[in-house]
Amino acid sequence: MVEYLDDKDKKLLAEVQKDCSQSLLRLACKVGLTPTPCFKRLKSLQNRGVIIGQFALLDKEKIGLSLNVFIMINISEEKYSSLAELIKSTPEVISFYRISGSFNYLLHTVFTDMKSYYGFYERIILKNSSINGSASSFVLERIKDTNELPV
Repeated sequence: MVEYLDDKDKKLLAEVQKDCSQSLLRLACKVGLTPTPCFKRLKSLQNRGVIIGQFALLDKEKIGLSLNVFIMINISEEKYSSLAELIKSTPEVISFYRISGSFNYLLHTVFTDMKSYYGFYERIILKNSSINGSASSFVLERIKDTNELPV
């Protein structure tokens, strides 16, 4: 269900996406509110499930995860549940999507190097009979990588 957002809500969401650690006073000034109404709006956005968490965005390369790989796989629907639990519990998988096209699932994965990628590929992809096919694409250059949504 789409939540109603007025212009102040949208400004507030845009600002907290850029930096959720800024003070309430600074945030209120940026969106044209005083601190109390700003706080109430933030709480309302959290209670309504619009803001679902706050986290630190890490630079993958600076923590040694410089190899980004998109792996497309085909899974038969009757075997999806057990494999999905395995994939969701695998730390190298940072996103997991059902997609349209030649493959029916897409994994965004991160690794320290090719050796760790191949270990994952053998352990999860090759040795799993639920997977009917796969293709991997390696990121050569990160042009845009953000979690900010257009509000």
